[in-house]
Parts: sequence; structure tokens; C-alpha cells
Amino acid sequence: MVCSVFPPEPLTSALTSHSLAQALAKCGHDVTVLASYPNRPNGRTFPGFRRCLFGHRKKEDGFQVVRCFSTISRSSALLSRLAENLSFGLSAALALALLPRPDVVYINAWPIFAAGIVSFVAKARRVPIVLSIQDVYPESLFSLKKLDSTTGFARLLRWLDASVARIASAVVVVSKSAEDIYSRHRGIASEKIHCIANWRAAEDQPTPEMAQRQRNLWGIETDDFLIVFAGNVAAACGIESVIKVVSELDNESQTRLIIAGSGSALDSCRSAAARHKSSRVEFSGSFVAHETLAILCAADVLALPTQGDQSLFCMPSKLISYMMSGRPVLAIARLESDVAKVVHASGCGWVVQPGDSAGLGQLLGTVIAMARPELARMGLRGREYMLTHFSTEACLPKLVAVVESAAGR
Repeated sequence: MVCSVFPPEPLTSALTSHSLAQALAKCGHDVTVLASYPNRPNGRTFPGFRRCLFGHRKKEDGFQVVRCFSTISRSSALLSRLAENLSFGLSAALALALLPRPDVVYINAWPIFAAGIVSFVAKARRVPIVLSIQDVYPESLFSLKKLDSTTGFARLLRWLDASVARIASAVVVVSKSAEDIYSRHRGIASEKIHCIANWRAAEDQPTPEMAQRQRNLWGIETDDFLIVFAGNVAAACGIESVIKVVSELDNESQTRLIIAGSGSALDSCRSAAARHKSSRVEFSGSFVAHETLAILCAADVLALPTQGDQSLFCMPSKLISYMMSGRPVLAIARLESDVAKVVHASGCGWVVQPGDSAGLGQLLGTVIAMARPELARMGLRGREYMLTHFSTEACLPKLVAVVESAAGR
């Protein structure tokens, strides 16, 4: 397994890779994970790790983890991300070349270069590849206006991405929109594509006591309407739009917005709150995984913003965590996106188009006026949908089967 993020990093992609390694080891397979040194979401190497080319070998949960060098991207700048991507791809590919030949390689690495470099080494060794695609690139870069889709470089990236996908024995995508892109626009045979959503373990049932303790910690009054954004504060999340609308609410509104988390866009979010001179917006800093449920269930509504067309090319794993908490979701996403489809199918919240500040303000006013019992019912519908479609039990066995099939088991 080649994983660009892996625990102790708290990202969903890291947690699902860990679950897969555990499950394969429990099935009796000999599993080795090649992972970068943990640094997300803060862009700093975790305590207890010292970066070198290959190091910090550790046996855990029945499998071995080998850390591979990469540069660290402390911002969302394109060149910084590219350096991280390339350096991990090169070190992981070298490690793969030096290891005994495996039966299959599962790749959940940075697109396109890290995944591509590792894929070509695996192909040279005639090892079957299972390629996991979390976000569709370069389209995600187009949506964030980090790359012009009409340039020759953009066409080259599309060609490279298709080439990497074609040499894989199986391609795993996390959304129907990504499945459509790889089938129709990358020319990948439909039988090679497997749509398996990311998942989260069904944690303890959220309780009113749990929520009240967290609200007390934050100093949130019972009558205050609390909006929470929690998790990685990345450039693609577009939380600034929510900050703006909440800041412009009338003076009589008892509404608060808490941004709980850290990431490359945190400073810009703080700057946005300062520009609006808003006393409604607060930042609670990063948190550890076991605090997630309490933080989420303390909210009356959970904010899930995306920028531009970003929701068309990725399925934010944050949505799964939100639904697990049993709280309704206010999503800013394209109406034709998978995010919108899940929110509408589950009945767990509302969707407004990115860039529609007036529509967001109007919708938020309606939501704030809703009765708490109705909000609670919407949240519970989301949790039930998550348990059916996005739980470990619903998704992990499918991915194990894909990997074993590629290995000829």
C-alpha cells in the first residue's frame, strides 16, 4: 500500500487506508504500507518523527509501516504542493523497487505525479495496481482557478492522468461524478472502475449531554444558534463565504459561527473575520479525533462550503463525518454535484450554489428560524443514511474484495 497520508494524521483518507491495511492483515495477507511522514493538516512533522529517506519502520495491527521522505507543503501554493507530490512519489517508488515483489499494489497517493511514478514502477515489475482516486485532477485545479484548462500543460495533465488510470487493474473512485469522468472522458473501461465511497466508523451515538458539555466549553448559550465548520481548513473549502454572511446578520440574531480545525487557509479565514469586524465568528483551533463527535453534535447546523465547481470533482469526506453526528448540513455546492445529491437523497439539509451570497443569507435566515425538533429530525435522517451508505461495514468489504481480486486471490 502506498499512502500519501496515514495515521496519526486525522484525515479521512488516512483513516480509510488504515482500515484497509488492518482488514487485509486480518485476512491473512502480508501488508506493507509506504507512507509519508505525518504532517497534515498543520504542515509540520508530528512529534516523534524525524524525516529521512526511509525510516521509522513500525509494525502495528498486523502490518508494517515504512515512512518515506517528502518535502512538506505548509501552504496550498501550487509549487509547494507539486514539490511534496513529486518527492513522495520518487521516494515511495524507490522503496517499492527495493522491496520483494508484492502480489498487488494499492495506491492512494497524491495525483497525478506521485501516483503515476509509483504506478510505472509497479508496471515495470509486472505488479497489478489498484488505484484509488480521491479527487479528480487536473479538473480540481481548474475549479480553484489555479490552472487554465485551455493550456497545453492542462492537456498534458489530463493525458498523464488517463495514462496512469489505464495501466491500473482497477480504479477506485469515491463518487458517481468521478466514475463518469473516468469512463467518458478518460476512456477507462467501465468494468475496471469501482465506485466505493469513503467511510467512517459508526462512533457512539451523539447525546444532548455531549453537545451541552461542548457548548459550555465554548461559552455558547442554550438559545444561541450555533453553526460549526470542523476539520481541515483547506483552500478548496471556501469557508470565507459563510464568514461573510454570518457577519452581515442583523444585530438581533443570536447566531455564532465556530471554525474548529486548522489547515492552509486558516490565516485567510482569520483575516476575513477581521475584515468584517465580526464578533459572531470564533476559531477554536485543532482538535484530536476522539473530540470530533462532541464538536459536531454541539452545532445546530454544520456548514459544508465548497468553491466554484470544486464539488463536481470531489466528494468531501467531511460530509460523512457531519452526517455521522446527527446534525443537519448546510452545503454550498453545485446542485448537480454528488454532495447535493446525497444531501437531498438523505433529507439531512440544504444546498445553495457557490457564489450566491444573497441566496445563502436568505436560506440561513430560514434555517435559523426553524424549530429545534425539526432540525434534530433532519440530522437523524442524515445519520441513518450514513450508516447505510458510508459506514465501515457498508464500504470496507467492497474495497478488500477489489484488492484481493486484483491480486488474483
